[in-house]
Amino acid sequence: MPGSTTPTLITTAPTFPRVAHDNRLPAAATLGLIAVFAILGAILALAGMTLGAIVQLLACCAAVGAVTAGAVASGRRLAALLSSALGNLQ
Repeated sequence: MPGSTTPTLITTAPTFPRVAHDNRLPAAATLGLIAVFAILGAILALAGMTLGAIVQLLACCAAVGAVTAGAVASGRRLAALLSSALGNLQ
């Protein structure tokens, strides 16, 4: 047949350069997360919650977020530390 060729076997997979991905949130997402706390505080104030209780609640939320972010960032090291500490119990 005219124009027919025999198929060839591809023996190597194409390689693509690795791109370092930036895992940080964009500025708009960060500002959105910060705005959530301001909106939540305003809603709680309108609902009659005292300012001291609102500040305490939002501070606890921020502390939980900071601890979570720290644990995620250093998860492997923390897991290794905890496993070695728990493995040495006598």
